[in-house]
Amino acid sequence: MKKLLKILLVTLLAIMVFVVPVTLIVKIASASEITKTFAWDAPPADELARIKNWEMHWGNTAGGPYAKLVDIPKNGNFEQPVTVDISGPPATNQTRYFVLRACGDLAQEDGSTKYECSENSNEVSLTVWIPANKFQVPVNFRMIPE
Repeated sequence: MKKLLKILLVTLLAIMVFVVPVTLIVKIASASEITKTFAWDAPPADELARIKNWEMHWGNTAGGPYAKLVDIPKNGNFEQPVTVDISGPPATNQTRYFVLRACGDLAQEDGSTKYECSENSNEVSLTVWIPANKFQVPVNFRMIPE
């Protein structure tokens, strides 16, 4: 069984913290809406000036490997829906792990620039419940003649 989650990322520039509200819209029979907020400390002003965006990555296993989920620009209000598929056996918890990277153009010795990203941030986890399958509808229900 799968849970399809639609993630809405919105970046807000706060005084010393970046906040990304993430709305997870569960697309299954027992749909519910979950809101999670990701936040991180802003880097020093000189480093912030060089950052172009952040990359959010996610994976199925603590410690990785991770796949890129979305680019998050550093400026302005940003909304981008992202659909992720979390699947697993029925009636189990499934955990996914998220990390963040800061990215931008770094000056090279020859005067050029090269797009690079930081190492992964600390890991944040999200656990979702995969509901049990409903019972199959009985088929060929009938009355037996006597």
